[in-house]
Amino acid sequence: MTHGRGIPFTKVHGLGNDFVLVDAIAKPDLATLDFASLAPTWCDRHTGIGADGVLVLCRADGQGATARMRIFNSDGGEAEMCGNGVRCVARVIAERHEELLDAGGVRVQVGNGAASRVIDMRVHRDAAGRFAAAEVNMGWPRLKPELIPVAAGAAVSESPTVVQVSLPGRATLRAACVNMGNPHAVIFVERVADVAVEELGPLIERFGAFPQRTNVQFVEVVSRTHARVRTWERGAGATLACGTGACGVVVAGALTKRLESAAVVSLPGGDLSIRWERESGDVWMTGPAEVVFDGLL
Repeated sequence: MTHGRGIPFTKVHGLGNDFVLVDAIAKPDLATLDFASLAPTWCDRHTGIGADGVLVLCRADGQGATARMRIFNSDGGEAEMCGNGVRCVARVIAERHEELLDAGGVRVQVGNGAASRVIDMRVHRDAAGRFAAAEVNMGWPRLKPELIPVAAGAAVSESPTVVQVSLPGRATLRAACVNMGNPHAVIFVERVADVAVEELGPLIERFGAFPQRTNVQFVEVVSRTHARVRTWERGAGATLACGTGACGVVVAGALTKRLESAAVVSLPGGDLSIRWERESGDVWMTGPAEVVFDGLL
C-alpha cells in the first residue's frame, strides 16, 4: 500500500450518496495518488470501505478558487461534477479548513483539466455554530444538444432537448436532457415507485443517443413545487441521491411547465431545495452533508 503509515480518509455522505474523501489539503502528497485505480477497490461494498465514489480535496491551481475537488466514480472514471459530493466538501472545509472561508463562503474548483470550473458555496450554521447545510451555485444548465451532449440528429425537440429512448421489448420513453456539469436524462413517470430503475438505468445510461453516457432521473411530479425522484448514476448505479440530477429535474420540469423554478426534490435519501434563477441562469442547491467516520487505509 502506498504511504507506509496509511492513507487517512473520511467517510461522508449527502442524503445517502456516500463517498470516501481524501483530504490532500491536510496532506498534499496524497493528491498524486492514482485514484482512478484505487476508487473501484475502495468503493467495493463487500471488500472495501464501500461508497458511490471518491472525493479528493486539494489546493486550487488557479481560476480564483481557494480549494479544488476531484470526483471519481466507483468504476474509476472521473466525473465532471457531483452536487452531493460538493456539499460534503463544503462541510469538511467548514470544519477543518475554516481559514478558506470568506464570510461563510468558499469558491471551489471542480473537475480536471479543460472541463474544470469554479463554483460558489455558502455554509449555513445552526444556532450553536455547527454546520447545518451548504448552499451551492451549480451554475447554468447547458441545454443545447452538442453541450449535453446528445448525438447529432437524436433530439426530437429543443428547449428542452428531448430524446426518444427506444429499448428492445419496452415502451419508448421520452427523456428531457440537461447538462448540470454532467449529463442527465430526465424521464417523467406516473409513479416513480413502480420504475425498475436497476433494469432501465444501465440501458438508458448507455443508449446510443448519449455519446458520453448519461445519468438518469425518473421523476414523479407531486405538485408544482414538489417532485419525487429515483436516480441511476453514470458509473455508480442506483444511488440514494444525486444533487446535479435534482437540479436537472427542476430545470427540465420548469421548461416543460410541470414544475416551478423553485421546488423541493425528494430523493430516497432525503430532500434537496433547488432554485433556478431564470434571470441570471444560475441553479442553486441547498441541502445537508454528514461526516460518518475517519479511517486509515
